[in-house]
Amino acid sequence: MRSVFLDKDKIPYDLVTKKLNEWYTSIKNDQVEKAEIIKTEVEKELLNMEENQDALLYYQLLEFRHEIMLIYMESKEIDDLNSAYETIKEIEEQGQLTGMLEYYYYFFKGMYEFRRKELTTAISAYRIAESKLSEVEDEIEKAEFFFKVSYVYYYMKQTYFSMNYANRALKIFREYEEYAVQTLRCQFIVAGNYIDSLEYEKALQVFFESLEIAKEINIDHLIGMSHINIGICFDELEEYTKASRHLELSLEYLEKCNNSFVSKALFILTHVKAKQKNFNLAFEYFKKGKMYSNKNNDNEYAAKFKILEGLYFSNGEYHHIEDAFTYLESKKMYADVENYAIEVGDYFHQTGDLVLSNQYYRLSIEARQKIKKGEIINENHSDSVGSAGIE
Repeated sequence: MRSVFLDKDKIPYDLVTKKLNEWYTSIKNDQVEKAEIIKTEVEKELLNMEENQDALLYYQLLEFRHEIMLIYMESKEIDDLNSAYETIKEIEEQGQLTGMLEYYYYFFKGMYEFRRKELTTAISAYRIAESKLSEVEDEIEKAEFFFKVSYVYYYMKQTYFSMNYANRALKIFREYEEYAVQTLRCQFIVAGNYIDSLEYEKALQVFFESLEIAKEINIDHLIGMSHINIGICFDELEEYTKASRHLELSLEYLEKCNNSFVSKALFILTHVKAKQKNFNLAFEYFKKGKMYSNKNNDNEYAAKFKILEGLYFSNGEYHHIEDAFTYLESKKMYADVENYAIEVGDYFHQTGDLVLSNQYYRLSIEARQKIKKGEIINENHSDSVGSAGIE
């Protein structure tokens, strides 16, 4: 990574810069313990360093990025970042961030907004960051950016854009053996897009390759995520026994490190068990998942569990389902709205409630139309770029 300092004569700051860059590298690699150690070292060096505004701003931005890492690695609450975000937002609005620092601000803002499920705002931030990629000389940093953007587009079910960015990232990461983790994550996105394109055999092949990589580098949460992905693929193929086996394995690995994907694993496992008509076990996973989501303020999965509650674990209390879709639509999560509305529509069709069935089929069609129109990434949206940055 290029030094963020513009004055080449300030040699005393080079060591601090190097340490800051090491910290950032450990954050990008999700090395929580190492990142914490380096963060402490950086803070000590900053206390003994002559005043340098760029160094302090870089530190603040990396501290913010560090906290974003803890959200998905250790299920830290996103609301805990609100104060830190407001601080760096104020710094940006005062025009103190230039060059690489400005790029980092919008890149990290995109990550933050994605974690808040403010998808339109996240894409808007990423687009500004992309306009500043000319400031980035490091290929790996560019690949990291491409990966993050591909992830958001995948989440939005914008398959073409997601595949484009994922392959751009993958092309770079594959050139460096030390970036096996990043290569694996890009493969997750590529295979996920294969699922969306109904190419399940291709997806399974990539996911099993990813599982082997995760085992080789021996990282629990990546092994767990690999098993989740394989489980999802078998679920789509309606091979529920195989899906259950991989999802149960994923839970074992993810619970070891209290990873944020525990909610996802429990949700899918509950759903699969319900499809197998094993409602007793499904209910146990449901209770655990609902408790976990509420405890960690995981609003997305708290909403999704309401769908299962309305369908399988209540006495016709369908308002739970309505509440869930209200939340998903409020966050413009139209891909999820489309998928789950079809399933809910099928459920009511099978029970003979054609009124509710048609209601959810229409909801699914509307969501698909919004995805095609690109409303989710429309920069004329009120959350888009304003005169003073992104709100």
